[in-house]
Amino acid sequence: MKYKKSFEISEKFHDLVPGAGHTYSKGEDQFPRVSPHIMSHGDGAYCWDVDGNKYVDWGMGNRVFILGHNNEVVNNAVIETMKRSTNFTRPGILEYEAAKFFTELMPTVDMVKFGKNGSDVTAAAIKLARAHTGKTHIGICRQHPFFSTQDWFIGSTPMNSGVLESEIQYTVKFDYNDISSVEKLLEEYPDQMACLILEPLKNDHPCDGPDNEFCKANCKNGVCAPGKENFLTQLRELCTKHGVVLIFDEIICGIRFDLRGVQHMLDIQPDLTTFGKCISNGFSFSLLGGKKEIMELGGVKHKKKRVFLLSQTHSSETIGLAAAMATIKECQRLNVTEHIWRIGKLLKEGFNKLAKEIGVEDYCRIIGYDCNPQILCTTENGEFWPALHTSFHEEVIDHGVLIPWITITYSHTEKEFPLTFEALRHGMNKIKRVLEEGNVDDSFEGEAAKPVWRVYN
Repeated sequence: MKYKKSFEISEKFHDLVPGAGHTYSKGEDQFPRVSPHIMSHGDGAYCWDVDGNKYVDWGMGNRVFILGHNNEVVNNAVIETMKRSTNFTRPGILEYEAAKFFTELMPTVDMVKFGKNGSDVTAAAIKLARAHTGKTHIGICRQHPFFSTQDWFIGSTPMNSGVLESEIQYTVKFDYNDISSVEKLLEEYPDQMACLILEPLKNDHPCDGPDNEFCKANCKNGVCAPGKENFLTQLRELCTKHGVVLIFDEIICGIRFDLRGVQHMLDIQPDLTTFGKCISNGFSFSLLGGKKEIMELGGVKHKKKRVFLLSQTHSSETIGLAAAMATIKECQRLNVTEHIWRIGKLLKEGFNKLAKEIGVEDYCRIIGYDCNPQILCTTENGEFWPALHTSFHEEVIDHGVLIPWITITYSHTEKEFPLTFEALRHGMNKIKRVLEEGNVDDSFEGEAAKPVWRVYN
């Protein structure tokens, strides 16, 4: 792989845009130095950089695709919509049609409000929760890395420069799969917790499985069933008991685990829920939905205090609305959810077989649910190892595979496996060698990948 043009543009990019990009997780400090810095285009399961190098793309932007790059059905829906204009002086018919479509699709959603990204709708959910309860504090899940670009969340991270202390004090944390940590929070802030927000599923089983007795008896295919031992069930009960709004952030897991969300799959109803990313296959669209008694506070048909709720010029843009409806309809037609679970299962099985064959299974792991797996390079005791991660991915990328995180789409099939596993084999052989030689820190160019949440560069 050659990256001459990529490096040249990236250097100039830093003079124009802080960080040379618009998403921290895509930044050059998150990837090996020897890798593509600037991308050109994508199609299906593949993408190309500005130097013409081609990759199997498992990252798919920032998990924003469910059908794959450049999907013809979604693109055509957008093009036809654009011909009728993209915005209007009063609400457009697509706003009504999309609202009707999503409330009928999702049994747990009475009303919806649209945004353009995940931060829009999670921030709106927080505001609604505070208005509905009259309480101040927000409980966020410690293990889940990102909820919003706004100060209520950023203030809780090490990268909180510019956030007022008065904002920081109201966001507190609980632990996933630890109901006692939630109980402790509710005791520490009696009658002050407006809401709890978390991703309902990520990598952990909410019944602490698979060795948990409840999990053994009830959970099938790695998917946890609701029940009294289920963390999410207990969370729902605690929130109801204490008058706390339960918010499921399904920006990542929604659609991917189940077309109607994890809440539908597990039959656990939050009070508010957010969807985004792949819901519109790469186009800008997000959704806040929930119970009418809370959502209607942002409307004009009640006599309570008014809530300023997502009044955005571009929320009514027809492109995102058309893309979202076309994406979901195509997912239904193709049974995309089943496809994603199947491909993910095969990918995990192949990865584990390869790691064991090479003898690096204690250092190169794949975790998570079949539909949403994640590769981790770790020390032998399971702690994330940034230098090993960088060395591994430098090699994998050089053999034509971008897999910083795994976003399985309908475009990913078994045809992508030979090249993917060949690249993974090269990466695993490399880390086996550098582990044996004891020179992990010198086995790649540049610096090791760094956490986004850090105080200084």
